[in-house]
Amino acid sequence: MAALLLCAAITPTVYADLPLTIEDILTAERRWRADIDLVFANSDRRNVDSLYGTIQLGPTQFITLPVSVGQARQNRDVFALSVGARYGMSLDTELYSRVSALSQSARTVGVGGSSVDGDDRFTGAWFGINHRFSNDNDTPALLGFSEFALAENMASSGSELVHGKTMMVGMTTYRAIDPLVLSLTTGYQYSIEREIEKQKIDPGDFFFINPSIAFAVNYKVTLTTGVQMNWRQRDRIDNRGQGIRTTQTKMELGMGYAWSKRTTIQVSTRFDASGDGGAEFGITCLYKFPSRFSIAFENDKGGDVLDKEDGHNH
Repeated sequence: MAALLLCAAITPTVYADLPLTIEDILTAERRWRADIDLVFANSDRRNVDSLYGTIQLGPTQFITLPVSVGQARQNRDVFALSVGARYGMSLDTELYSRVSALSQSARTVGVGGSSVDGDDRFTGAWFGINHRFSNDNDTPALLGFSEFALAENMASSGSELVHGKTMMVGMTTYRAIDPLVLSLTTGYQYSIEREIEKQKIDPGDFFFINPSIAFAVNYKVTLTTGVQMNWRQRDRIDNRGQGIRTTQTKMELGMGYAWSKRTTIQVSTRFDASGDGGAEFGITCLYKFPSRFSIAFENDKGGDVLDKEDGHNH
């Protein structure tokens, strides 16, 4: 917050395009977008007694990860990758899907000594929908999203897939006050009991609130900051509670850069303000595929021109 206020104070009073985060909320009508998320996460956990943890890939993207090591200390490195596609059904509705995988290395020390283990795994596939209920006019803009897991790998090692057992619903609201955007995203992830490794396991439900501020330095660069508060119910194994209900607060800092008219790169970092120590660093690349209109227009002109179509749709 202090950094943003300082930037606002020393930046000349000129008109700036709205932050890139506005353009990234929905895909333009009848347009395709691809997004790639790469996240590195490091955590240092003590006296771990829960079955699953969570790694965040994006504002509303989470990976459920087995972490139980009993009463011990665990230091873990995780590289997570998500590849997705989005399609604008209309001006206000977007469909999307993604698949994710990770590679991890964990060092554990306890009363029985120390150990090192790691694995590479497919983590899941999701399908969802975003819908804009109102624009940013007399009232703040309001968007809702809903998604469910087509497949999840829930095994502590190896691969054991479950289907249609986890879903999430949520909403985003924002108010643009050029060159700032004030936004709030909240969501609830509901998990249904599933059988994993001959046990009935119910991962704890998950709820989060994420207020943030985006500041457009210029038409190419946007700075973001925010805080995320998470609540997670305890896991259940064979109808018995495992661990405790947990709350966690994370601070967020990020930057968006318009690499070209179709490619946007966003970098972000999240670090724990409460709970066990840990941090996540992520980079996201968004690519807008050209529409039939822009391709035809470029062919007629004999070269690459600025595609104005997005300006009409957002």
